[in-house]
Amino acid sequence: MSDQESGLREDVTISVERMMRFCYLAQMQFEYAPGDTKALPLHLTRFGTLVLETASFLYSFFEDRPDAINLLNVWQGFDHPFGDELQNCVTRLSPFKEELRFVRNRLGFHGSLNRCHEIAGLGIFDLDSSRARDFVRLVRDMQQLFLRMIAWYMEGMDSSARPAEMWKEFVAELQGQSRIQGSA
Repeated sequence: MSDQESGLREDVTISVERMMRFCYLAQMQFEYAPGDTKALPLHLTRFGTLVLETASFLYSFFEDRPDAINLLNVWQGFDHPFGDELQNCVTRLSPFKEELRFVRNRLGFHGSLNRCHEIAGLGIFDLDSSRARDFVRLVRDMQQLFLRMIAWYMEGMDSSARPAEMWKEFVAELQGQSRIQGSA
């Protein structure tokens, strides 16, 4: 995708591409359930890996560093219908933000050299807690919001970029029905 095709800034285009990747991660995460493994730790299962990567990606959308894709900042300066919903998600994300930073930095993207360092932030994944259920709902709601934002973005693209076909292919990929799978 190109910012020239949409008429919006480059950072908006990049944020949309990252939203698409988040949607894939979230969808795959929701398709798996915690496994029935006896010896393999949860964080080393497909489900655990997807949960950690999805959480890391979610944090990256609202990171406060000036060089980060903070959607509240990126999606300013032009008209769109998502301002209130983005702000609501930021409010709902707030109680998890510090833990998500630890997860992203120590387990997701950067890694850690000791278990004590790794454990910070993992409380949001306690499957039996109300916080974990609130976090799962937030991930699902963010995925739904991002899908609407991606669709809105593509509707504004120049027709020469074939946005309708792009949307159709994105949805097929999201549903696990890509052309490659379908032809196999």
